[in-house]
Amino acid sequence: MPTISVIKEDLEKLAGRSYDLPELETALETAKAEVKVEDESHLRVQLKDTNRPDLWSSEGLARLLKGYRNGRHEVYSFFEGPARERELIVDSGLQSIRPYIAAFACEGIQVDYAVLEQLIETQEKLADGYGRGRNVVAIGIYDAFDIEFPVKFDAVDPGTTRFVPLESESEMDLRQILSDHPTGKVYAHLLEAFEQFPLIRDNRGEVLSMPPVINSQTLGRVEVGDSFLFCEATGTELDAVLLSIAIMAVNMADRGGKILPVTVKYPYDTPWGKEIQCPVDITESIQVDLKEVNRMIGGELQADQVTSALVAMGYRDVSIDEQTIQARPAPYRDDIMHPVDLIEDIIVATGYDAFEPEMPHDFTVGKPAPQEDLSDKFRNLMVGCGFQEFLLPILTSRGDLSTRMRNPDAAVVEISNPMSDHYSAVRSSLIPGLLRIEGISRRAIYPHRIFEVGEVSVLAPDNSYGTITEIRLSVMEAHAEANLSDIQSHLEALAYYLQIEYTLNPVDHPTYLPGRAGEIVKDGHVYGIIGEVHPEALETWGIAVPVSVFEVNVEIANP
Repeated sequence: MPTISVIKEDLEKLAGRSYDLPELETALETAKAEVKVEDESHLRVQLKDTNRPDLWSSEGLARLLKGYRNGRHEVYSFFEGPARERELIVDSGLQSIRPYIAAFACEGIQVDYAVLEQLIETQEKLADGYGRGRNVVAIGIYDAFDIEFPVKFDAVDPGTTRFVPLESESEMDLRQILSDHPTGKVYAHLLEAFEQFPLIRDNRGEVLSMPPVINSQTLGRVEVGDSFLFCEATGTELDAVLLSIAIMAVNMADRGGKILPVTVKYPYDTPWGKEIQCPVDITESIQVDLKEVNRMIGGELQADQVTSALVAMGYRDVSIDEQTIQARPAPYRDDIMHPVDLIEDIIVATGYDAFEPEMPHDFTVGKPAPQEDLSDKFRNLMVGCGFQEFLLPILTSRGDLSTRMRNPDAAVVEISNPMSDHYSAVRSSLIPGLLRIEGISRRAIYPHRIFEVGEVSVLAPDNSYGTITEIRLSVMEAHAEANLSDIQSHLEALAYYLQIEYTLNPVDHPTYLPGRAGEIVKDGHVYGIIGEVHPEALETWGIAVPVSVFEVNVEIANP
């Protein structure tokens, strides 16, 4: 759960009133937040809702407090403003490296110590949490006074391009930054596999930053007293980049800044076209039936009550026509994916105390499902064999399941309305997740022995739902001597302790080396696969050592 540090005086100034601690705790129930005193001036706020990055800041919390108290939210006209002359030009070489960027400028904001602290706090929380450790999104903020537009987002040679990185006194080439600079070492895994690195420069060629790693020491460093800022976000997923910039823009606008849009020009197609004026509103209207609202809350709300509740939560264009509610979320929110999300906001705004609680009618005692007991047996045996368990998301991307596995025609269960490309499919195998872990663990001492037990979804046209869910065990070894014999020895250990009789049938599979893969068969039924991963597949994950794996349906252990 996201936890942020806020300056109490700054929060109250933005919210437009003072709060004692009990009042603040009650008011922040609308944000699903808990408040604790950190020191004399700071509060620590823990947010239980991980899909509201717009609340991960003093500005976001104050916006919610003020809007809920006043029954309405500010209108940010810059989302619909006319095009400006400021431009940001993207290099075509970035399409396969770090393809997306968004930006804006802000004038009239007065940067004092509190503002600087909160800007850095928001920047880091968004990049580390929502941006998944700067992989999906990284954010840079600069003093724009000496920046000459158009700004350029280039792909450059890391061995010949040099600049002075933040907190350094001398020039370094880009690969030196990854190997020698403290910050470069932390984020080296995001770039070191590429032949070219991303670089942001102004029109004179002066370096602003090497995203997503580090800013320049010589141009754009923000200090107390600055009043003209430039903010950019780069990443691998466009909607996440655009949402991050929208959040940063409304935060600076709430502090009195005037937002100056920037037009980003791409040489390649993006989901939002080749020219995007940023900040941009990426939200869409959502509909829900009023009867469904009342059914889910167990009460009777009138149309005007629903309208007031939604407006208090920042929704726009709220209308009710023949019992159908239509509304559009605030431009800094991208978490409303289903009518239930809108209904939840209505309940929060109305207040939980407004509804009569209903006690459960039945009393039941839970116990683990048989499949879980079986899964635990596999877990215990793999831990006993010296493997470390990982728990990974069941949602992933189609590319991770197909092209990155050298299997572009793989059958994948895709999601029709994904929130992001990174979570656009239900995993059909656990192996890509383990390869992803290995790809970011190259600096850990070898050998690497990891596993996961979890659910996968497999296409099954004959099934009434079109898919079936299986619980599988996936096991991976990665080291210089990893081979089929070693990984099979662990499969043999499982078979011995679980009394499984199986055979291996040779199989040709694009993910594995020819002649080094086999199907795991019991009683004529294929339960899994074992093999040495093909070097070309390893290269797509940035893995430089041999990897051997096996994956098996835990049902193989049933009599």
